Amino acid sequence: MSSPLQPVTAEHRAAYARDGVVCLRGMFAPEWVARMRRLADTIMGDPGRHGHLGPSQGEDMTSVCFMSRKDAELRDLILNSPAGEISGRVIGSSTIRLYHDHLFAKPPQSSRIMKWHIDATAWPVTGEMAPNIWIALSPVTAENGRIEFVAGYHRHLVDNNILYGYRDGHWDGACPDFETRRGDPSLRFVTWNLEPGDAVLFHPFTPHFSRGNASIDQPRVALALRLFGDDVCWNPIEGKARIPDVSPENMQPGKSPDGPFFPVLWRDPSAARGAA
Repeated sequence: MSSPLQPVTAEHRAAYARDGVVCLRGMFAPEWVARMRRLADTIMGDPGRHGHLGPSQGEDMTSVCFMSRKDAELRDLILNSPAGEISGRVIGSSTIRLYHDHLFAKPPQSSRIMKWHIDATAWPVTGEMAPNIWIALSPVTAENGRIEFVAGYHRHLVDNNILYGYRDGHWDGACPDFETRRGDPSLRFVTWNLEPGDAVLFHPFTPHFSRGNASIDQPRVALALRLFGDDVCWNPIEGKARIPDVSPENMQPGKSPDGPFFPVLWRDPSAARGAA
């Protein structure tokens, strides 16, 4: 279960570079998905016992992260999954470390909307190699709340040194509400239906959004893994997310993340051979 079921292709890499997001079909083994879904169902029963509650946690959504700090089986599944290799090969990083895990589950009839945002707003780092691989543990459809993205917008933000804040007047202002710009011909919205074992990998500056779950019987369950690659360095400025159990002195600006809280998921074997 530690190797992707499908190869990472040049098309995958080109799509990620161009759009800031790529759909990766059938990468995770059914056995891996089944074990992770079983754990997810247990976690949903008592989220606070298994990790740190996310800001979107509530009766109409489960949002819990840093679960692998507490659950040895989940940690083993993540560390021995193909997520690191898939992500590293797509983004071109020789090393992939785990930043944190995050379970998202919207039950049927959930009204919870995730507003347009970028992950880079919260991550206390600099660098572009800090992607999110969002792995479907259930079918994901337009009806039950699939994620939508503005393709290519990440380049506008990175190239112009724009970092959206949490509100107007914070950093470069709040992320635009792209719902008001659905007809804008300069924007390209992309989304995919997913089956368990499919994933989307997206850049930390790619705007994304999801609707509520309008289904009457189909939950939307996914595991997101936030990852660190070669160019990532600490930047723990005020307003960035806090990391449980990691003190500020261990997040020195300009230093690369390392240590047991940020385990290596994958190293490129060809890079190791080249160094030798």
